[in-house]
Amino acid sequence: MKRNKILYFFALFAACLFVSCDKDTEDISTITFYPVFEMEGEQFQTVFVGDTYTDSAVTATEAGEPSEITTVGSVDTSTPGVYTITYSATNKDGFTVSVSRYIGVIDSAVTDVDLSGMYQRTAGALGVSTVIKLGPGHYTTDNVGGVAVPGPSTTIHFFNTEGTTLVAPAQEVAGGGVFSIEDGSYVPVGNSASQYSWVVINPGYGTALRTFERL
Repeated sequence: MKRNKILYFFALFAACLFVSCDKDTEDISTITFYPVFEMEGEQFQTVFVGDTYTDSAVTATEAGEPSEITTVGSVDTSTPGVYTITYSATNKDGFTVSVSRYIGVIDSAVTDVDLSGMYQRTAGALGVSTVIKLGPGHYTTDNVGGVAVPGPSTTIHFFNTEGTTLVAPAQEVAGGGVFSIEDGSYVPVGNSASQYSWVVINPGYGTALRTFERL
């Protein structure tokens, strides 16, 4: 929602500049309204392998009027993994806005695993990551890259889909950055972990495998 308000502001600002610079277009301005989405249910969801997934409703409006939505993506509940469904709407001026929902298809064998806790990166800034379990196989970390000072701009959702595999789909975080991970895994200790590792996919984070050890 904040993004749409920002875009609206810049559109109005640009229109005002145009009017002030050209006397021939005085008293003429153009405002474009970007589609605003409302999503029922959670943006990040889980379903067990073999179960049925039913997508919750998503609607979009442009200046209060309903907008047509195009949906791309599907969920294969026979195969563990994370699936993305993207919803897009285009306004009358041709500008398209999209939102996504992420569905983790989880092997029931990881139901009792709990990776929650505090971990410290073994290199770089030695930043601390706080991992919170939100549901079966579904977690957040407030420090995806192990930076010195974590926060909303480094907070992502990730999934333990099967075995010791960790997956985080490409997702926008606070501040507009986009993160995902590759080669994610953890070292099990009972129903928890002694450490986890992954490669952060984001400009500026490099390609090194980042390892976090439990504190």
